[in-house]
Amino acid sequence: MINNELNFSANYIQKLATQPNANERISLYLSCLFDCYAKQKDTFRTQENKRSAVSSVVKFTYEETLKMATTFKKVFIANGLVAHVIKRKSGKNSFCYEIRYRSNGFEISAAANDLNKAKVKFSQKTVPQEIEKYRTESAIKAQNYFSGVFEEWYQYKKGTILEKELNRFRTNFENLPESLRNKRITDIKTIDLDRILKEVKPRKYEELRTLFNGIFKYAIASGLLNNNPVALIKFKRAERQSRECLSENEIKAFLTRITDEKYDSIRQFAYTLYFFGLRPCEIDEETHREGDFLIARNRKRKNGKIEYKKIPVPKQAQELIEWNKPLTADLHRLKINDIMKDLLTGKTAYCLRHTFATICQQYVRPDIVDIWMGDSPQRLVGKVYTHFPDDFMKKQMDLVIFPVLTKKGSIINVGVSAKQTKK
Repeated sequence: MINNELNFSANYIQKLATQPNANERISLYLSCLFDCYAKQKDTFRTQENKRSAVSSVVKFTYEETLKMATTFKKVFIANGLVAHVIKRKSGKNSFCYEIRYRSNGFEISAAANDLNKAKVKFSQKTVPQEIEKYRTESAIKAQNYFSGVFEEWYQYKKGTILEKELNRFRTNFENLPESLRNKRITDIKTIDLDRILKEVKPRKYEELRTLFNGIFKYAIASGLLNNNPVALIKFKRAERQSRECLSENEIKAFLTRITDEKYDSIRQFAYTLYFFGLRPCEIDEETHREGDFLIARNRKRKNGKIEYKKIPVPKQAQELIEWNKPLTADLHRLKINDIMKDLLTGKTAYCLRHTFATICQQYVRPDIVDIWMGDSPQRLVGKVYTHFPDDFMKKQMDLVIFPVLTKKGSIINVGVSAKQTKK
């Protein structure tokens, strides 16, 4: 025996000595040790046991694990090469030995009237061709079923992508047919996935194909698969709706309609989009004013990187936005989208971001607008070396003249054209 095994045996014997029928338990354990290392039968006489069975542990040698399946052998070795053994009287002068292992997602049991034979039967159940029969249902789902692999992938992706996007992945997966979700991942073929993708709209196709590819790549990295069934399915990017800035008449209609009482719930939200060019998802509890600047988190950053935008407050926004009230709209996202489409007579809230960019570029340099928009300038000098002071940025914003309504209801300072912008 090596020192670790001797220490394990000594500690275990001390533990057995404190239990009922200590002599019987210790004798059984020692007989198991002799069978493992000396290949001899038990020569110890044990006391008569009042109970019909007594339990202990049996230790396997490393040589006895060589034919075990790799998936089982790793956890078995980590568990100390130990299994539970129960000795029962099976006749007047004979005993039955049952070896059990119920751990790490496996349930294995083997019995014989000789301990060595029981060990042989146990080992036969752990070979690669047999081991999968003895996995528990929860372990099978966790390691082999599509739903189980998705759960592992989902936990792996936490913290690496936005929670909103992660939740969308879960919703899309839960909407898949139950027959697919409960299928072994090794049994899923390209045709199974392609059949589902052919029945969905382009945007959903894009999302599901991305989801499938992520899950199967994770399965390959985990050693569950050799090939990715998604590889043959082409990625088709859905066509995006063309977004335009508002025309002169549309701006006037927007500024007029927003004063209506039915838009009270989204007025602050809409004005913030118009005067600061934020993405709708960037107006949240973190969005606030600090002096002459609005602070908002830039949501278009990869790998969950946290970065904030600092946008000067335009002069025209001072009296229209009520700074003592929340800038957010306390409504569900879909409800906000519906109200904004009604307000903008069919156009989306994102069009106000395009309008902001178009207005600002008529008065200040494009690279300044890039910073306010939260987009990274393509030039290296703009990305790395340019750091404009607050005073300069405030003066730049003061040059911008946003169209607003007069008290008589007419629009002033209209200089925005209806051309599209890539912002």
